[in-house]
Amino acid sequence: MTSTLNTKVLSELKPSEAKHNYIPDSLSVRREPTNAPTPGVWGRINTLVIKSKAVSGSQTYNDLHDPEGAAPNTEMLLWVFDGYLVISQLGKQLGEKIYPS
Repeated sequence: MTSTLNTKVLSELKPSEAKHNYIPDSLSVRREPTNAPTPGVWGRINTLVIKSKAVSGSQTYNDLHDPEGAAPNTEMLLWVFDGYLVISQLGKQLGEKIYPS
């Protein structure tokens, strides 16, 4: 699975299986939620494209931003599922599921 954040292709991630209860792979990007988006950096408004070898085509998520209630200087986790994303922070989900645009 490969992802592109604001036009920059990021390193490949290996998906996990539903039977796993751990994170097999992770990828960190800089977070600057008050700035305009730049390639590979999470900014104020973002575009994320997820491509999977298992599924033809790609999923595009436009207008992604920090969810309401996100702590400004704390790491956020973006969980990628088949067909939607979830953002969490400090052990709790922030907002609803996010579907492709």
